[in-house]
Amino acid sequence: MVQAELEKHIPGFADRIEASHAMTSIDFRDRYPSPFGSGFSIEPRILQSAWFRPHNRSEEVEGLCPVGAGAHPGAGLPGVISSAEAVAKVIPPAEAYVA
Repeated sequence: MVQAELEKHIPGFADRIEASHAMTSIDFRDRYPSPFGSGFSIEPRILQSAWFRPHNRSEEVEGLCPVGAGAHPGAGLPGVISSAEAVAKVIPPAEAYVA
């Protein structure tokens, strides 16, 4: 545990903690609808990173534009915002849907 490791290097560390809360991938899996216990969408594997993440225009479902931590470019606030900006560029303007 992190606290025990810090205690080895900082004697008295544990005595200075007023509150402690730990979450693990098990908590994410059980408490939130999060695949594979990940707080940031799909598992962080090399073949699910960067270009390998789902693209912002689905290759399987016409008109589907994935966005967010599970879509390209990836997790983290900058990645999620960049993903939203990318989707905004690929979705046709509303006028295109008016018959």
